[in-house]
Amino acid sequence: MPTFWFHLLYLLTVWGIAAFTKSDMTELDPMTIILSALFFMLYFCLPLTKNKPRQLQMVLLALALFVFFTFSSQTFNGLVLLIILVIAKHTVDHLQGWRLYLQLFVQYLIVIFPYLLIFDPFMISYFSLLIIFIGFLLYIWRRTNQINTQLNDSYIQLETEYRQLKRQTVIQEKVVRQEERNQVARDIHDSVGHRLTALLMQLEVARLQAPDQIFQEKFDQLKILAQTSLDETREAVKTLRREETTGLTAVIQLIRKLESESHLRVSFHVQSGALSVPLSNDQSVALYRSVQEGLTNMMRHSNERQASIEFNFLGGRFFRFQISHPLKKKVEIEEGFGLKAMRERLELLNGSLKINQVEGEFRLIGTFPMEEGE
Repeated sequence: MPTFWFHLLYLLTVWGIAAFTKSDMTELDPMTIILSALFFMLYFCLPLTKNKPRQLQMVLLALALFVFFTFSSQTFNGLVLLIILVIAKHTVDHLQGWRLYLQLFVQYLIVIFPYLLIFDPFMISYFSLLIIFIGFLLYIWRRTNQINTQLNDSYIQLETEYRQLKRQTVIQEKVVRQEERNQVARDIHDSVGHRLTALLMQLEVARLQAPDQIFQEKFDQLKILAQTSLDETREAVKTLRREETTGLTAVIQLIRKLESESHLRVSFHVQSGALSVPLSNDQSVALYRSVQEGLTNMMRHSNERQASIEFNFLGGRFFRFQISHPLKKKVEIEEGFGLKAMRERLELLNGSLKINQVEGEFRLIGTFPMEEGE
């Protein structure tokens, strides 16, 4: 957009000089004023046709014709070439194939038309060579710009794949660690747990066979000690089998890793009571994946690297999170695969997703109820 305003300012300056040169510094004739107004009105509409080649070609052709009818004469006005160059740049930027060549040919005819009328071979050759050279420079510039764009797209794609591979590696490591924890838990349960259970049974038998009350009390104390050890072993087994990353604290830690990997700046706002909410494993995973997709969506569609995430616990029943980031102008929201997946994850938890835009800010708001008994 800054390029467009530079071109507009440039055209206003050159057009004004050309118009006053044409009128020999006297009052402008009405036709020049009307054609000038139509030219700039049409130029303002140019950005609206960038994705419509046919309409864009018609607008560029009309702009070139306005230049011709405004400044056509048998004496060449060199400022016309400067105006045509801006139109030619738009042509090279946005048109391809026969539309591009036709448009450039029309602009070439406009430049050499005064010399065709008086048939001046030298000036025709001179301006033809000049236009060919300028056209070559524009072609080189366009090719360089395309190559840079392709390299940038390749870089973004490689960066995205790298982040995905890194996340998969982290997930795989987490799976391996959990499998190791489960194996340790099974070993403890099968060996220590069973032996403590057998010990308890033998202590009970020994207590029943004890000759007096003193020995029975000793066996009771030993039973209590063995029972306590068995309970602690079972609790350790449960802890080992439980997922490592549950709860809001663990989710924030995962988001911090994502922030570091993706070179983001994320600020957290945790409202009172939200940090101590006992999220289940499914809720923790859905929450993290939703935030991850929200940040990815932000980078993909708005090129922003700064976001704010807010967590709330509403009324003791609903957990709510909000992802917001700056937005220069409002955009038309079309839910792609990522946003649909986010919505589906929350709906599996009987939750919902809202997307809205306020002044200079884009927001994703997710809500889901806490499970009964939590």
